[in-house]
Amino acid sequence: MAVLDIAEDPRFERQGDDLIYDLPASFTQAALGAEVEIPTPYGDATLEIHPGTQTGAVYRLRGKGLPRVGEAGRGDLHVRVHVWTPVKLTAEQRELLEQLAKVESKPPAEGHTGKKFWEQLRQAFGR
Repeated sequence: MAVLDIAEDPRFERQGDDLIYDLPASFTQAALGAEVEIPTPYGDATLEIHPGTQTGAVYRLRGKGLPRVGEAGRGDLHVRVHVWTPVKLTAEQRELLEQLAKVESKPPAEGHTGKKFWEQLRQAFGR
């Protein structure tokens, strides 16, 4: 019987043969979309962040997880997006963000975020 020894990698959270990677993305990457390099156990891969991506969005890279023990194939790599907010701004960044604040739209109302739906579903099932 062969023994498979898999070393831990602090960049990934493991769930069976799937892996989770937390990706910090800038506001502009999330709002405009971008191509970013993502580490995988097999080398870097390119991920396309779609315009309008929100914090908590998850992208799946099929077959980029761990090998399935006793089966063919590999698990998936799930990339969780976290929109990063800078702690310190340069004067130019602050000025540009203030200009954006004058023309940006308001966040969606609570009913449009999906939270209300999930809360109602949990209540329906008594959780």
